[in-house]
Amino acid sequence: MTGTMQAPATDITDRADIEHLVRAFYREVATDDRLGPMFDDADVDWPTHIDTLSAFWAWQLLGERGYDGNPLRAHTPIHGRHPFTEADFNRWLDLFVATVDHHFTGPTADIAKHRASKMAGALARPLDQHDEPSDQPITPLITPRAPPPSHPSLAVAPTVATPGPPRTAAPSTP
Repeated sequence: MTGTMQAPATDITDRADIEHLVRAFYREVATDDRLGPMFDDADVDWPTHIDTLSAFWAWQLLGERGYDGNPLRAHTPIHGRHPFTEADFNRWLDLFVATVDHHFTGPTADIAKHRASKMAGALARPLDQHDEPSDQPITPLITPRAPPPSHPSLAVAPTVATPGPPRTAAPSTP
């Protein structure tokens, strides 16, 4: 992180905190040796990008409505010009976590780091498609269902037969 180190004193609590986080993070990204050139190549409109990402993180962390986008779709054109690697996603995540830790502490800060990790993984999977078949088979993980708990409030009421004409079996064909 650039600048002097100080211990964070507060958690992320409002939109101003989100905007502070997003600006600090992208300041680091834009000057990073690995990630900065990608943003240069993408010719990022920084004010719009900061506003969009602030809306995204306010939605993710504070539940504020206002983000109207698709992160995968937004990154696909950049990935086409400069294919993202696992190292790129790891660097992005390292910078994000370091920025959060530098500026904030608390449960919402922890959620931000967790969500960033999930976002990096979610973006990496569809962008990292290969044309050649994988040499690793996909095996679904199947686990047996646990029997339902035996609690009186979960018991199924017996069905009651209603009177009516007797049912006859359908004729069978030989």
